[in-house]
Amino acid sequence: MGEDVKQMAEWLRKGATMLSEQCPACGSPLFKLHEEIWCPNCNKRVIIVKKEEEAPKMAGPMLLAGVEDTVLRKISEINAQIKAEKDPEKLEKLGDLLSIWLEALEKLKKIQKAS
Repeated sequence: MGEDVKQMAEWLRKGATMLSEQCPACGSPLFKLHEEIWCPNCNKRVIIVKKEEEAPKMAGPMLLAGVEDTVLRKISEINAQIKAEKDPEKLEKLGDLLSIWLEALEKLKKIQKAS
């Protein structure tokens, strides 16, 4: 059983309610727990916008959160590959990729601070 499924089961045991809405970042079902909406896969709180005119204001931060999650996952994947790799040439390529993703994360953090 996947970690996300275990997390969902644990939240249901704690009294959370599974919602029909999906996480905008990963597509996982959202859960309502103590009047807050959470994504068990991303392990982040999600805000659902009700009014159409508010959606453009929230789209930027929600999109940036999704991009941040993707970048962090890629960094984690590369880190796991680096740990297992022995070939110096492949390690060099993985190091270059890691550097690119870390630069992307740094730029993303600057954008988030500015907005």
